[in-house]
Amino acid sequence: MKLILILPAIAAAATITASTVVAQAPDTATLTPIVVSATKGPATREMLTQAVTVLSGEDLRRRGITRVSEALREVPGATLVQNGSYGAVTSLFLRGGESRYTKVLIDGVPVNSPGGFFDFSHLTTDNIERIEIVRGPASVVYGADAVSGIVQIFTRKGGAGRQLRAGVRGGSYGSFDVDADVAGGTGPVTFTAGGATHSTDGVLPFNNQYANGTLSTAATFSDADRSSATISARYSAAEFHYPTDFTGAPVDSNAYRTQHRFTVGLDARRQLLRSLEGRLLAGSNEVSDLTEDLTEPPVGASTRSVFRSRARRNTAEGRLTFVGPQKTSVTAGIAYERERERSSSADGLLGGELIPSDAFLAARSNVGYYGELLGEASNVILYTLSGRLDDNSDYERFSTYRLGASLRIIPALRVRAAVSTAFNAPAFNQLRPTLFTTGSPNLDPERSRTAEVGLEARALRDLLRIEANVFRQRFDDLIQFVNGGPPDFKGSFANLAGATANGYEAEAELRPWQGVHARLSYTVVEPRVSRLAPTYEGDQKVGDALIRRPSHSGAASLGYFTGRGGSISVAATYIGKRADLDFAEFPSPTVTLPSSSRVDLSGEQPLVYSDRATISLTGRVENLFDRRYEDVLRFAAPGRAVFVGLRASF
Repeated sequence: MKLILILPAIAAAATITASTVVAQAPDTATLTPIVVSATKGPATREMLTQAVTVLSGEDLRRRGITRVSEALREVPGATLVQNGSYGAVTSLFLRGGESRYTKVLIDGVPVNSPGGFFDFSHLTTDNIERIEIVRGPASVVYGADAVSGIVQIFTRKGGAGRQLRAGVRGGSYGSFDVDADVAGGTGPVTFTAGGATHSTDGVLPFNNQYANGTLSTAATFSDADRSSATISARYSAAEFHYPTDFTGAPVDSNAYRTQHRFTVGLDARRQLLRSLEGRLLAGSNEVSDLTEDLTEPPVGASTRSVFRSRARRNTAEGRLTFVGPQKTSVTAGIAYERERERSSSADGLLGGELIPSDAFLAARSNVGYYGELLGEASNVILYTLSGRLDDNSDYERFSTYRLGASLRIIPALRVRAAVSTAFNAPAFNQLRPTLFTTGSPNLDPERSRTAEVGLEARALRDLLRIEANVFRQRFDDLIQFVNGGPPDFKGSFANLAGATANGYEAEAELRPWQGVHARLSYTVVEPRVSRLAPTYEGDQKVGDALIRRPSHSGAASLGYFTGRGGSISVAATYIGKRADLDFAEFPSPTVTLPSSSRVDLSGEQPLVYSDRATISLTGRVENLFDRRYEDVLRFAAPGRAVFVGLRASF
């Protein structure tokens, strides 16, 4: 394991020896004109009927943000919940939806576990070009899991010449980070490759170490304007030690978990005719998890428990896009997906043979058929009409649709509206029997219907952009756990609840002069239980707030970037009161977590600046005012953390 974690550092050290390099001007933009995650083809922002945020990877690295979860905290409607220290399970709640309702992709390859959940704790910003966040349902584009939004990570692409970047920093909690990447190209081939390691001792006094290593690469082969193919790969290995039990109490000196993830993708295009493009996508995501714990009971020998799991998701997709007049495009395609999950657990005496206690194996396949029409009417209305049918081996066929329009009232003012449906597939351990549950093979997918109206205005020659969105979301057939009875008391799952998450977002972005960028956003959303089946036996009541999702949240940031590589930025985030469960008591009562705020400060000062090389001193302070808060009850979040380092670009 230690060897695997050190691999990126070896790759980084080897890369730093490169000598042929070209300087690149920093990109301070956080929004790009073309978005590829919201529809089946690239579209300008004015064509979209969804709310979209695009984050620049270079901007995140300049600010010292190394984890994708930290970057997402500033996105409107996004709530990140981290179970304590660095490396702990980290969930995203988008627009008040469940944590399993956001689909995550790396270069077009889905990386969620079956059932939709994704742990952001090990996903770093290393060698990332940009992150696109689509807020609102997108099952019509991506199938299951995309109920309340999409987060897509894009690996940095190469270009003409060669560029080398490297960085090193250290700081609070024994943290140490090293990263490097190289990008370049010649003729029809461009490439990028990078490696990084991140480590920390953690915030708790014992057994809280965390280490993460990442390797990534991408290569593009192009033939003028007629065809291109991009192959990308990303590998990460992480090890997290945690002393806490399920109540948050630090009582365990040797529990840990590891994760290995390998994602590879292919994106190939071919211009078949002047107005007809063909596209082929394929990918694979494989993740292996290990959790191990040694216990020393008051009387008797020490014991050991081990849990292993491996999940794989393979995808293939082909589509044709016809581009016509009046910004019209018609896309039709078919997507195939195969999911597989294997897990096992074992217990035994330390030093003795482990005795298997449970084993689980499941697989399913899905075929999705879709069509999408984008067009313009009367030079002022842009519209989207799309539909999809998913045929899954685990549940009945499920159809989704999206109807949207964007109206240009004046050149600087646009109003958009959309109605969409989406669904989330049941997890394998909900459908099939496990050690503690009976199978529930007749579960229906969780489904949603969303109506949204948005406004976007620009003023002062695009120096000011204001956006506001109002949305109404209804979630039905929510899957709930059902307690079991004698003789084995095994539980089960059933579709027993409904919920709503209605609210609005407001965002303003200002660029008053060269190098200055300010952003302010605020979100109000009310995630509530709206319906319970007569057979429901849990503690929730109609009108109860959904846990760990605040009704109010906001973010503000201000950055200044000099023309010679220097920068300084400050960002503040606010999370309002939210409900949680106190697992230290039984039955677990609902409690209210207080509101919290955090301010982060970062800066970069060039020491060497020329056409051939830039070497800068970097600094970042997270939680500047050392606020004490908890994303999860009894799991303390990190306090003030100071990091200092060097960044070089040649």
